[in-house]
Amino acid sequence: MRFVVLGGGCYGTFYARQLLRARAAAALEVDEIVVVDREERPRARLELEPGAGPLRFVRAEWDAFLADYLAALESDADDRLITPPFTPHLSVAWLLRRLRESFPTLHWTTEPFRRMPGTPFERQTEGGPLVVSHADWICPVHCIEPATCPATRGPRQWDLDRTVRHLAVALEDGGQAVDQLHLFHCHHIAYGVGGFPAVEIVRAYEAIAGLVGGASPPLRSRFLVGTLSHCHGALHLLTATAGTDRESVQGDPP
Repeated sequence: MRFVVLGGGCYGTFYARQLLRARAAAALEVDEIVVVDREERPRARLELEPGAGPLRFVRAEWDAFLADYLAALESDADDRLITPPFTPHLSVAWLLRRLRESFPTLHWTTEPFRRMPGTPFERQTEGGPLVVSHADWICPVHCIEPATCPATRGPRQWDLDRTVRHLAVALEDGGQAVDQLHLFHCHHIAYGVGGFPAVEIVRAYEAIAGLVGGASPPLRSRFLVGTLSHCHGALHLLTATAGTDRESVQGDPP
């Protein structure tokens, strides 16, 4: 199994170190750890010995790396993407670029949510994602989201996957019917490390392309795309419209 860590700063260094420890303890099968950072000598490279076991460094911007990496990813790959908590919604950014290249006659954009999920924290920024959380407190930095919440000391009765699926139904009632739902589940891998299968992004592209590129594509298609854990998430509504059915919507994610 290959793990792709985006960022070689404090978070990426911690993630790579934890994966190396899990491998050394025979708690996790790790064939390769790829740390991607735009700096030649990021913190991870200074603190973790290059070539230590399966560790490899790639100097690149995240968007540029993902463009080449996902284009070459095989359908049966078992890679996991490990992203720090404070990043742009990279999965959506890649999907938008790829879909615009593949279907240039369609107008691809994102639009604001007309319904909210009703979570304790929810914030929608102009042109950005809808950021949601079931927590209205400050969570431990490397929480693994166990069945017993370390903040409330009680059972974790919520799950954001279920919340977002309910949101998709509410959006239809609000005039934003969702044609496809694509959720990338960033769940616990090793202590303090969460990730999701990279191939899920490619499969989302294939499903979307299959709809808009079919024999009778709809004039307007809407796709709810989210990267989420049990507690927190970033959501986007991607919209494809034909030239005769465009509407004024907000712009692209940062």
